Amino acid sequence: MRHALAKGLERAGFATVTAGTGRGGVEQFVTGGFDAVLTDVKLPDLSGLDITAILVEMDAAVPVVVMTGYGTMEVALEAMRRGAKDYVQKPFSVEDVSRILGRAIQESRLSLENRRLRALVERRLSPEGFEEVEAELAVLRASGSNGTAGHGAQANGSTGPERAADGGPLPLRDAQRRFEIQYVEELLAQTGGNVAAAARLAGISRPNFHKKLKTLGVDAHRFKEAARRGRLRDL
Repeated sequence: MRHALAKGLERAGFATVTAGTGRGGVEQFVTGGFDAVLTDVKLPDLSGLDITAILVEMDAAVPVVVMTGYGTMEVALEAMRRGAKDYVQKPFSVEDVSRILGRAIQESRLSLENRRLRALVERRLSPEGFEEVEAELAVLRASGSNGTAGHGAQANGSTGPERAADGGPLPLRDAQRRFEIQYVEELLAQTGGNVAAAARLAGISRPNFHKKLKTLGVDAHRFKEAARRGRLRDL
């Protein structure tokens, strides 16, 4: 099964590294460079559930997907409690595994990008970092495709670094507000207006995200409607 999965995933565009035991998998993981891990629950030496907990503790940014053949939700739920990103039950197809791994990797990358955006917000609170952040946002807007901040600028109609009426930089509070609007709109664009999913990406609770939307005057409903109609980029 291991070799068949590896070949199938490689045909789907993944580069794979395999291990026949849990310990062997951990040793491979230590070398780094992995986007995701796929592990069986039943291994020759250690439980896949234990392996999941070990890998998540080593690097929580790498999603772990668990394979289980026991047909019970208890095993899957225990895997999730130990930090697994998702699970797949046997029997399954390579297409099933490929889809789940691809989704886990994409969500992980989006999470990393949103942490980077949050870091930008924090830097913006520092006066000496204002010009640096403005320059980076200008590059992202110009590229239009390299980074979520560029997409956010397209969504809210911004065409360049924010300026006051006199041509100088906006007051820090106003600039921060505009950046936050851009940030939450990008989250809503990514999630099709799903507030709960956007809150998870932002790393805050759903009620707090709702409060943030209300404070910023951002309407999640229009993103949901646009996603439903398939024209999100026309907002």
